[in-house]
Amino acid sequence: MWQRIINLIPSLEAYGLLSPDLAMRRRVNRLLGDRPVLSLDTWYERHCAPSCIAFAVAEFVYQKLPDYSGVDIGRVVPSDRLEDDLCWTDICWFDWYLALCDDFGDRFDISLSPYLEELDLETVQDLLLYLNDQFQRHTPNSVVHS
Repeated sequence: MWQRIINLIPSLEAYGLLSPDLAMRRRVNRLLGDRPVLSLDTWYERHCAPSCIAFAVAEFVYQKLPDYSGVDIGRVVPSDRLEDDLCWTDICWFDWYLALCDDFGDRFDISLSPYLEELDLETVQDLLLYLNDQFQRHTPNSVVHS
């Protein structure tokens, strides 16, 4: 029994290291709180359509990124820097990129590189463009807005 208790302590420490920093998440959400919450359609028209990002990709990002980050994407703009502005590594679960790859695969039947975290994605725009590029490669006849 003592061995189970002793093993539990490192597990709890690891859980703390791998889980989101909820105080940082609240701080980021407070900073974004001054911005209006845009509906999916408005967010798409303002931030994605000018870059020819497929609506399906914008919808995916709008719906799924809050699951990983706890951030309302309707308040996020493409120029927000993932780390410097949104503190992405701190506010997400440690394996958010794996969940993103799985979710993208489930939604579009497209396998993303498991090395997504190694890509140089500085801004939300970079992430949108990367996902859109993958989407366009695998669905070349897709329309920008559906």
